[in-house]
Amino acid sequence: MKHIRTLGRIAALIAFITLVTAAAVAQEMSTGRRLTLEECIAIGLERSIDVRRAQAGANQAASRLTAAFGAYLPSLDINANYNRQLTNLRPQFSIVNGVPITGQPLPNTYGLNSSMNLTLFNGFQREADFDAAKLTMNAASSDIRFNKGATRFTITRQYIELLRRKQILTSRRESRALAAATLERARALFDAGVGRSQDVTSQETELGNIDVALVQAENDVIAGRAQLLNAMNVDAMQEIDIDEKSVSPDVTEADIAAYRKKMGPESELSEITMSRRADLQSALERTKAADQTITSARSGYYPTITANGGYTWRNFVIADFDRQGQVFAGLFIRIPVFDQFVTQARVADAELNRAQNELETERVRNQIRTDLRNSFAQLELAERGVEISSRAIKFATNNADAARDRFNAGAATIIELQNANNQLITAQINRVTAVYAYHSAVASLEFATGMSGGK
Repeated sequence: MKHIRTLGRIAALIAFITLVTAAAVAQEMSTGRRLTLEECIAIGLERSIDVRRAQAGANQAASRLTAAFGAYLPSLDINANYNRQLTNLRPQFSIVNGVPITGQPLPNTYGLNSSMNLTLFNGFQREADFDAAKLTMNAASSDIRFNKGATRFTITRQYIELLRRKQILTSRRESRALAAATLERARALFDAGVGRSQDVTSQETELGNIDVALVQAENDVIAGRAQLLNAMNVDAMQEIDIDEKSVSPDVTEADIAAYRKKMGPESELSEITMSRRADLQSALERTKAADQTITSARSGYYPTITANGGYTWRNFVIADFDRQGQVFAGLFIRIPVFDQFVTQARVADAELNRAQNELETERVRNQIRTDLRNSFAQLELAERGVEISSRAIKFATNNADAARDRFNAGAATIIELQNANNQLITAQINRVTAVYAYHSAVASLEFATGMSGGK
């Protein structure tokens, strides 16, 4: 008897230490700024490496478009030069028309040249280059939208997962409190002489198993927080908390029906998705740009017409700009006769580039169809999970309450109560998992259909 009581006190002490430790860990995990889902998304969009890389690509595409437009404008060059003779500066003697003349050396020479060139025709190369640059810039803008949507989806999914883990941790703590109360009841019955020592030790073992699950749930929350911070591209060592109100903790049949009505059938959503997905728009724009590069490459077969004009001046002193200078204008026509098959090779490269872009576009289309099918399948599975878990938790709650009443009345064994409590915690966890799996499926479907694309 004394031995059993000693074991009971030791178990109680261990349980107390575990509770204090769990409370301390929980307090530590909940420290830091509380962020809503939209706040996490805003931080992630600002810090996302993929988004910033896409923005850098868009800046480069804009510069190329400006350069392509510059091909329609004339080029202007101005250069000045100065030379000084350093040797042989003696007076020069010469005879002009029989008259001897001695000339002083002129060591300084000055020059000024300016020229302006305007391409009139280059085989439609500049037109094709401008169209390709514009299409590439549009593709870069679509890349930004797609990466923003992907970042939003990733953060949303990690946020929902962290909420799920926190809810499971709450359920584990409630289960632990229930198990501790059951242990106290078993001890009380044993001390009163109406219980069995096996019931006490059995419940102590059960409580130890629950503590192990509780520690694992706490570790899962810590890992989930790190994964969320990683998705936000934020130091995972930071302490943050999340707002449970950002995502509804429950899903009703009315919610499911309303969302189904909003999205419509999968067959009708396919074409809308193709016109909405930013990654497909980017692929299409790049395919069109690649088609323009073929036109640009073929320009080597056509003549080039260029107009130029300018002013040139050269003198030994800085003067006589009107007499020593001249204004000129000209027209040049260059006709390619044989370029050693360079143009043919460029056309072949451009055609290969277009073919690769067409294949990439087809790959993106197939991926979108796969994403859409998988997302609807995930949503259907989540809907069934919500329905099943709703029924299961009702049955498990009623069964656990009845088993507890029977145990308190001495009509049920501790094993029956433990089984009922285990079924209850399993049903609670399944319910939490089903609810947040539904929210995750909704986020997945909205990303697959392009509804979560960034602006």
